[in-house]
Amino acid sequence: MAPMSKRTRTLSLPALVVIVGSLLLAACGGGSSSKAATPTPMPARSGTYAVGHDTISIPDPATGKTITADLWYPAADGAQGSFARYSLLPTAYFDSKVAIEDAPLHGDGGFPFVVYSHGSGGQSFVASFLTEDLASHGYVVLSANHDGNTAADQLVGNSVSQDVNDFLRPNVVKAEIDWALAQSSGKDSAYPALKGAIDEARIGLVGHSYGGYTALATAGGHSGPAGTIAPDPRIKAVVGQAPYTRRLSDAELTGIKIPVMLMVGTKDTTTPLELDSQRPFDLITGPPVVLAVMTDAAHQSYTDVCMYLDEIPKLPDAPALVATAIKVQATEGCGPEFMSYARDMELSTGLTVAFLNEFLAGTPDASWFSGETSTISAPDITITIKR
Repeated sequence: MAPMSKRTRTLSLPALVVIVGSLLLAACGGGSSSKAATPTPMPARSGTYAVGHDTISIPDPATGKTITADLWYPAADGAQGSFARYSLLPTAYFDSKVAIEDAPLHGDGGFPFVVYSHGSGGQSFVASFLTEDLASHGYVVLSANHDGNTAADQLVGNSVSQDVNDFLRPNVVKAEIDWALAQSSGKDSAYPALKGAIDEARIGLVGHSYGGYTALATAGGHSGPAGTIAPDPRIKAVVGQAPYTRRLSDAELTGIKIPVMLMVGTKDTTTPLELDSQRPFDLITGPPVVLAVMTDAAHQSYTDVCMYLDEIPKLPDAPALVATAIKVQATEGCGPEFMSYARDMELSTGLTVAFLNEFLAGTPDASWFSGETSTISAPDITITIKR
């Protein structure tokens, strides 16, 4: 590959915050990069829409099973009600401070649509701070449990092989898209509240870890021992957070010709930059392809795990097994040696919203990702943009 010309701009941290926009200042206490305070801050929405939430069931044609998924959406102005409860188990849960359960959908309609894919051992609401915030910016967001690869599956020994997951995960995403578009178009009336809600020309994917593989494989296709996934031309943009990409070939990555942003922390030892983000950054066509490297962030910096670490012990009947599992996951991003969780949320959410606003929604906060290839540096993040 021929060397690319680069233009370097060094921005102060406040300047980066202004350009990225849409930051969780209420939850995060501003743009400080100081180490994590106790307790971990709960997120607040940064967009203008109220946020609604529902738990739904989707048929999966590939397996004949029913998929359980979480749905977030822009809610009607002034919507009121109980906040959503995200339950790992009936006695292990935390309550949203943002999403209103079963709130009526906002009447604007024609919203961009995002499917979120959780990582191995995760669950559909594992990044609620992000999915809620996307809904507050006018996105309909759907996130399914990847059966055979969830936290519950791992706890009870019900996991399936990686080869099978490689095939099933993108098929679940396709089923989510099919279901949502059928509801919005009126071809299916299982969930009539979504009728007219989605713009089928604006569909994007966001995935964490194995969900990063899932998003890229859905968009660009993948062949493996369990089957072949055809590229899905409906996908217009992808964000991979701490993405796991080693299962994708060079040719599969090169064939991805839509805007892609990859985010990774310098302390991520599960999907490190060198193994899982640098190669796809070099190979994916885009344009653009964005690589955001967050100093001292780690693998769980993009999930709710640090919130679980604070919230679950407050529940008197939470199983010790769940608390122990969360403590193990928390070693990958929660603690004074890592980027503060407040800053994790600020950067990962702000960048994701800004990227999707520009390349999916068509409502850029600023023409920040436009122009020639460049590197943008701030004290705790370096962002390289390839065109």
